[in-house]
Amino acid sequence: MNEKNLKVLAAQIRLETLKVIHSRGFGHVGGSMDLADLMAVLYGEVMKYDPKNPRWEDRDWLVLSKGHAGPVAYATFGLMGFYPMEDAYTLNQPGTKFPSHTDRKLTPGVDLTTGSLGQGVSTATGAALGNKIDGRDSYVYCVVGDGEADEGQVWEGFHFA
Repeated sequence: MNEKNLKVLAAQIRLETLKVIHSRGFGHVGGSMDLADLMAVLYGEVMKYDPKNPRWEDRDWLVLSKGHAGPVAYATFGLMGFYPMEDAYTLNQPGTKFPSHTDRKLTPGVDLTTGSLGQGVSTATGAALGNKIDGRDSYVYCVVGDGEADEGQVWEGFHFA
């Protein structure tokens, strides 16, 4: 994807992220919006994935350690064809597949459940090790929020990696 198309995708991600958050009337706007460009590059150009087969074993993984950025993930996955975009407009509603913090058992495209700050690095590192042991050449990308960077578990995970 060329630079212009990536910028268009990032703008679409921003717009859909706002629609997802607006559907509930509240949410983590800043923590989601700051990832639009990154999500556009990862899902528009860098990562290997199959929206029709979200658990494809040779995919690249994304772990949002700052799980409260779920709305930007939901917008990105919807735009990439994991589900109809409108499905994500049920954010935080009873029975939704789109909770405030990402949950791999509920939402197609979510590779690992996150929410408690600091745990994403550890789980991402474990996923990367597991993929390596299984002989896969896939990558695991982990997004860490500034509020969790001081957590001991984050640094232990980095040292292990």
